Amino acid sequence: MYRLLAIDLDGTLLTPPPQKLITARTYVALRKAIERGIVIVIATGQTLSVLRTVCAGLPLSAPQIIENGAVIADIANGAILHEKLLPTEYILPTLEILRKFGLYRAYHTHGCVYVDTNTPRARSWYRPPVLPAVEVEDVASLYPQPCIKVAGIGEASSLREKRFELERHFAGQLYVTQSSFDILEFLHPAVSKGNALKTIATDLGIVPEEIMAFGDNHNDIGMLQFAGFGVAMGNAHEEVKASADYVTLSNAEDGVAAVIERLILS
Repeated sequence: MYRLLAIDLDGTLLTPPPQKLITARTYVALRKAIERGIVIVIATGQTLSVLRTVCAGLPLSAPQIIENGAVIADIANGAILHEKLLPTEYILPTLEILRKFGLYRAYHTHGCVYVDTNTPRARSWYRPPVLPAVEVEDVASLYPQPCIKVAGIGEASSLREKRFELERHFAGQLYVTQSSFDILEFLHPAVSKGNALKTIATDLGIVPEEIMAFGDNHNDIGMLQFAGFGVAMGNAHEEVKASADYVTLSNAEDGVAAVIERLILS
């Protein structure tokens, strides 16, 4: 019996852009699962403000995973329950190598997300009432402000190959992951959605066999592998599907709801 559902946000729970919403069918499936006592954990690379806005209609009482696992927070009151910031000594070297790789950069703090001027898509990342990303001439100028994570934004056609190279460069030093077709992220080496899910499960006394996880991108692989049953979306990259136990419909076809209805509610 599953006691916890861990669900990625963008590309998984939300419909594709530009709508990016939770459908009525998915709302019903999630609420019915909650009524049966199942814990819902949203695991996202997004900020707490985004999660609280997008999921305002869901009665989420458990700790939630944000910033790709760097932060575990209470969505109701905004309290941070666990966090691991990017080690200070790696902030500037990471920003510099991203510049050399020709990538735009983002610097995530607790209060704001800063991006290099003219970063692609940055002005449409967040919708009101979430505050927009702030463009600055050089995000390295923000150092030594505490940094949750650094992100690199580039062309989708070459970003996966750059990720492989940067993973090798920072091996054993940072967690390098891809959260979108055009975004790489750099975090504390102990951070991942999988590790955050493990922390929450331990706190709640839930074992992996009682967990079902859903995801679509590289940053979801860890939690799909940790969960007793990992579900990849139909729109997921092939490397994610290869790490899952099951492939559902795409996020445009209510893939999350389809699995909950079939394996949880039936």
